[in-house]
Amino acid sequence: MPRKTKDGQPFDSIAYRQEWNKKNMKAVGASYRAEFVDEYKAAAKKLGLKTSDLIRQVMEDVIKQANEQ
Repeated sequence: MPRKTKDGQPFDSIAYRQEWNKKNMKAVGASYRAEFVDEYKAAAKKLGLKTSDLIRQVMEDVIKQANEQ
């Protein structure tokens, strides 16, 4: 049986997720030469790491360093 909202309407999980993302998420972007990006992605794959995890780790390190000053 499909889920319902409090007012009895069908719950739209896609619309809910889109609205949540709009309110709570932001994108971080950067552009680099294609050869550099390809090399980075290949290195991350070789090490079994996700590029997004690596970017997040660097961001967390910068925040931590800034908070220690």
